[in-house]
Amino acid sequence: MAEQQVNGLVIHVSSLNDRSTEVVMQERIRIGACEDCDVKIRLPQGASSTGPVIELARTKNVYRIVSIDPNLEVTLNGRSIKPEKGIHDGDEIWIGPSGPSIHFFPIASTPALVPGRRDGAHVAPFIEQAAMEASATKRRDDAKIFLREFTRELVREINPSTKIIGFAILILAVVGLLWVGVLQYNEMRKNRGTIAAQQQQLMAQQQQLQKANDQLGEVVKSNKRIQDTISLGEMLRVNYGDGVCLIYGSFYFVEPGTGRPLRYPETQTNESGAAVQNANEEPALTPEGHGPVAEFPFAGTGFHVGDGFVLTNRHVTQPWQADERAQSLNSTVKGVPRLKKFMAFFPGTTQSISLKVKQVAREDIAVCTIDTKDLPPKLPILPLEKDPGSVAVGKLVVTMGYPSGPDRLLALLDESEARSIQQRYGSVEAQLGYLAEKKLIQPLTTQGNITDLEARRIVYDARTGEGGSGAPLFGPSGRVIGITFAIFTENTASNFAVPIRSALTLLEKSGWTGSPNLDAEQKEAAAANQTNTR
Repeated sequence: MAEQQVNGLVIHVSSLNDRSTEVVMQERIRIGACEDCDVKIRLPQGASSTGPVIELARTKNVYRIVSIDPNLEVTLNGRSIKPEKGIHDGDEIWIGPSGPSIHFFPIASTPALVPGRRDGAHVAPFIEQAAMEASATKRRDDAKIFLREFTRELVREINPSTKIIGFAILILAVVGLLWVGVLQYNEMRKNRGTIAAQQQQLMAQQQQLQKANDQLGEVVKSNKRIQDTISLGEMLRVNYGDGVCLIYGSFYFVEPGTGRPLRYPETQTNESGAAVQNANEEPALTPEGHGPVAEFPFAGTGFHVGDGFVLTNRHVTQPWQADERAQSLNSTVKGVPRLKKFMAFFPGTTQSISLKVKQVAREDIAVCTIDTKDLPPKLPILPLEKDPGSVAVGKLVVTMGYPSGPDRLLALLDESEARSIQQRYGSVEAQLGYLAEKKLIQPLTTQGNITDLEARRIVYDARTGEGGSGAPLFGPSGRVIGITFAIFTENTASNFAVPIRSALTLLEKSGWTGSPNLDAEQKEAAAANQTNTR
């Protein structure tokens, strides 16, 4: 390579992310971090220098290294630097193992050859001229000027055919991209149409499914109503049957003023010793003589409403008002009725319990009480309905009582067993005591509907009979809505009950406060009902 006249140096400094290019035309060039250096560089971390790191001087048309900082590791093209080493195109100086690095490109009056891949690679004269002009101006943005001019010259030197081919390739690429974009757009529009159709089908299927679910829900509700209708009586019998008692007692008449009981006349006998009977005449009762006391048994139904309070009918507590036998008696005096026995037999309780009459009302309602010491443990409390809206014609009802009294209980047994009980226990009271001991006292549960509704009575068709007076009438909610008090003799399917709202007033007057845990007990009963239904 022929050595030419060197007018200056293009110096490119690379340090970490910093890049800078300087064009220097001085005879002596100082490179370092000091303030008076011609080319400033950033030293490696931990290195320091008070003067220039490298100092160059131009001698014999070549810039040579005249001094270096001995405290820093400085290499030229990866080797140690010899004294008066010349600087040529592309030479690289490293300061320290990690830089910065400095590249040198001498500026000559004739094109400076730069070694590279192409033979004849050179720096064009316009670049040299631009570098010299830039060094004489105050603006030091030399790298941008260099690149701009380099790009312009490169474009000028491209072959026209190459330009045409490149432009054609560019046009084809743009057309290809547009074509691909159109295809993708059409595909996306087609996919959107398919998705919209699928969404419409899905919505239609969801609507059909919702309709099917609604129909299924109605079927489930209908089945539940049927199941509740079928199982209501069974549920009430399981939950509250032990709180419905058979009331049994007897009454007699006494002479006003003296209190002597009225008696049957003494038996008259004929000459042979046989009793003389008057076929057509009822014996006249009298307080005189030594005949047996005229005692009249009766039976009815009652139910426990909490705190030892029992609801029944007034005519059950005053049986002489409805007893045809007592009303047809022939007596020498007008007797005053008195209760002799008044007791209750609860299912599951092996002994009778004495009742006391607390209050009566003309609506044929009576409130009785049980002494606290006689109250059976865990005696069920029948819930009372307080919502009048739950009572309506057509509503389902269940009644639970003891129609026909002790006779029905004996009829449920085997005929031979019933006959044996009657022979062994002569009195009805003794027979009931045996049945209670064997836990054979159970109420009859029947189911029907409300057929008519009046202000003072509820008419229903659930079957009952004499002895069922005072029985609770349950509504569809499982609460007591009335108290049975009469039957229509010409149609046994028509029975009458007093609305429970009248009994609530009488209970409150008697001191009844209701069970504080009644709501919880009703919820437990409902849960038990659901379990039994399943």
